[in-house]
Amino acid sequence: MPRILPPPRLTVNVLLFDAFSNMLLACLLEPLRVVRDETRAELTWTIFSHDDAPVLSSSGLRIAPDMPRAEARACDILIVIGGDEFRADAQKPSLRRTLRLTKRAKTVIAADTGTWLLAAAGYLDGRKATLHWQLLVEFAELFPNVTVVPDRHVRDGQFLTCGGASTALDLILAEISARFGRSVKFDVASMFLHDLARPAMPWHHAEGMSSGLPATIHRCMAIMASRLEHPATLDEIAREAGLTLRTMARLFDDHVGMPPGRYYQHLRLSRARDLVTHTPLPIGQVALRCGFASASALSSAFSRRYGFRLRSVRRRPRTDMGAPS
Repeated sequence: MPRILPPPRLTVNVLLFDAFSNMLLACLLEPLRVVRDETRAELTWTIFSHDDAPVLSSSGLRIAPDMPRAEARACDILIVIGGDEFRADAQKPSLRRTLRLTKRAKTVIAADTGTWLLAAAGYLDGRKATLHWQLLVEFAELFPNVTVVPDRHVRDGQFLTCGGASTALDLILAEISARFGRSVKFDVASMFLHDLARPAMPWHHAEGMSSGLPATIHRCMAIMASRLEHPATLDEIAREAGLTLRTMARLFDDHVGMPPGRYYQHLRLSRARDLVTHTPLPIGQVALRCGFASASALSSAFSRRYGFRLRSVRRRPRTDMGAPS
């Protein structure tokens, strides 16, 4: 019988300021959405604004808060995203009242100019922090009680800080790894960073886009991705990538957090899940397309991996257009 574990829980509050970055918000929330969808974790988020009114992003997208700040509940993570008007926001007497949300959060993530706002309210005194690279010098001069670190993201106690969108993605992937495990983090990262369906892409470019994974691992991943229907043996993959089997196993353990065989199966199961979710193909045909001998073999592997049945991800046909006569 597959080992069924209760889904983990995570509550997230998001505090937005006017002229925030849509891309920054997406880089922090979309990976969490994938975690929720892929693992069925009880993961929820609630949007707040600095004055309880709708806020406009830097590109003009309007987002209304889900509820007033006074009704906010305690959360596991508070995400503070400042906007282009951060200097003016930092001078407002209401800022400290707005940032009281930090008191009810176990972890606080300040993205981009969110770091500036936390520092202006005194939350980062005596701590290490970072923010957008263009602001580092000005920030250090204005807030001498904060130790400025030019890293992509920084953790000091309950506070995590980062710069722009790409560093925010790095930060949230690290947080996913810490909370849900390295294999979940890698599954999520593959949705945004690893274009495994393009084995001809330049490996030096791919490495730069994938949080420092060695090019040799990318070669192995591309080989696996190109052979889902007719899986290659691990020996064949290692030889084609110019590695020994032992070296390939060590690289995957060190950088991916799982053996190459398990990662290969993850690719095949992810493809199977996508086909069952988005196509009407029978599970038997899906199994053959993903390198499994039968529907039962695929279903058993899927249940062991995810803890729920593959058939449960099948989407029902929409009926909102009216039933056929």
